[in-house]
Amino acid sequence: MPAKKITGIAQIDMIAASIAKKFGKENVMSLGPRYEKVKPISTGSISLDATLGVGGLPSDRVVEIFGPPSAGKTSLCLQVVKQYVDTFGYDRPPVYIDLERTTGLDLVSSMGLDPEKMIFCYPDTAEEALQLCQDLGKTGRVGVIIFDSIDAAQSEKDTKRLMNETGVGDLPRLLSKALRAISKISVDNDCLYLFINQVRMNIGVMYGNPETTSGGNAIPFYSSVRLRVSSKPSSDQDGAIKMKVKIVKNKVAPALNKVAEFDFICGKGTEKYLDLIGYAKDVGLVRFAGSSVKWFSPETGEEVSLCTGGRMGLRQHMIDNPEIYAQLKEMCFQNDS
Repeated sequence: MPAKKITGIAQIDMIAASIAKKFGKENVMSLGPRYEKVKPISTGSISLDATLGVGGLPSDRVVEIFGPPSAGKTSLCLQVVKQYVDTFGYDRPPVYIDLERTTGLDLVSSMGLDPEKMIFCYPDTAEEALQLCQDLGKTGRVGVIIFDSIDAAQSEKDTKRLMNETGVGDLPRLLSKALRAISKISVDNDCLYLFINQVRMNIGVMYGNPETTSGGNAIPFYSSVRLRVSSKPSSDQDGAIKMKVKIVKNKVAPALNKVAEFDFICGKGTEKYLDLIGYAKDVGLVRFAGSSVKWFSPETGEEVSLCTGGRMGLRQHMIDNPEIYAQLKEMCFQNDS
């Protein structure tokens, strides 16, 4: 019986048929489901979605989000979960593995999520947390797993040590072993893993960036996307921060070392109008001339006056005219592609 035609090269087709017969599935293929176009989950920020190149975070990969304290890492992850729920519902509920014990249900609720329809896990050790990641992902019944955070994961050996005793490399070894499985589980079961991490400083570094992340090198190696989050108080509105997200690693699109900046309202999410205005200005679709706002009209393709009042004037203009918001949003994604 001739081997199944995969590539048209007889020797390769014979090897592929032999492997499939021996291991029970096709491992050699010309184009398989693992390498189809990425299915994105929106981050909730138009500028970040467009900057990432695929319209959001990949729905079946490992993603690391790291940065200094109070930068908005957890809030950004919760916003991703909110976008996931808005698209797919709670049929495959999101999972929150809280090792830090610092996140309250009021924050989850304020982000538009229903805590009663989510799964919350409070493991005591890193072994328990990573085993949960594997077992829940293998079920294929969960869509997003948030691991908060890597640095808070304490190995079982470490829990039994005295304060003056040290153990070198316990957590990196655990992560390296677990992520070999998790990186495959995420693809096979269409599950997004969001690992939150903290930054530390390498002692004695005289040149270059002394900043590093906790947990060794396993997470940076196995992550398909790495985002560094930083923030400062917003100058436009109270109770908001200006969030800056840098794409440190991206294996799903040709977008690297790009930066997205947007206003994030604490407990609510991205301010979508100012987010769109900022990105449109950065890519040249909107220009501010004094108080006048000009844009390239999609009907004529020429620069015309849109409104007055600067950024806040344009924001109010889009609130009053939703079709302008929709047109400008579409133009931003067309420009990025």
